[in-house]
Amino acid sequence: MKPLIALFSLTFLIGCGGDSTNPNLSLSNFIKPDYTFNESILKCNLAPDQTLSSVERFIPKLLDNLLQMKDRPDELYFLFPIIDEQTETQIFEILFKYSNLLTADSLSLILAELKFDDIAECIDTSFHKSLRLTNQTINSPSVIAEILECKYKAGYSYATMKLVIEQLTDALKNNNFFIDILYSESEMLPTSFQWTNIFSSMESRDDFVKSWQALKISEEIQGLLLEQS
Repeated sequence: MKPLIALFSLTFLIGCGGDSTNPNLSLSNFIKPDYTFNESILKCNLAPDQTLSSVERFIPKLLDNLLQMKDRPDELYFLFPIIDEQTETQIFEILFKYSNLLTADSLSLILAELKFDDIAECIDTSFHKSLRLTNQTINSPSVIAEILECKYKAGYSYATMKLVIEQLTDALKNNNFFIDILYSESEMLPTSFQWTNIFSSMESRDDFVKSWQALKISEEIQGLLLEQS
């Protein structure tokens, strides 16, 4: 299991509304994402008498128990939102990635056995299937995640977006950008998707944005992405 125990989440919403007359619908029946893992998210509220230190002290105990599981999660994240450049600690999410569907139930049982509900109240909010668009995994105890909640415009789907994604990943590879990108979908919301960019730090994110915007192809790819979602 990837021991990533602290993750700060920078969350943005992008405009995904609008209509399209593109009739290219049948492609979605043939071209599907090649998912590599599942994702589950627990949305948590810190108990009134608890602090971030309580969560930090709990994490090693959780990891010790998870490492004893046969079907343990591949990756585990604690997501704390950044609001006005300040980290919000009263609300957070626990995100875990896994290949075996039984893992989700096992994690919930471990949290209950360790009495995590004394520290925070959590509810299971979402389940996604995900794929990693880049071959880079950032192994750091603290990272920046930029999460975009998107919706396809009428007539578009992953099938039509796939070519744009390939253009993007080729550009990233050719210019040696170090960024971890995840694409996720929920079976309950087939016209929506989640796009996650992961950076090693806020500084690396700022450097990426500056360098990416300097490329001529970035404007073209951005336009194609916004055309479809």
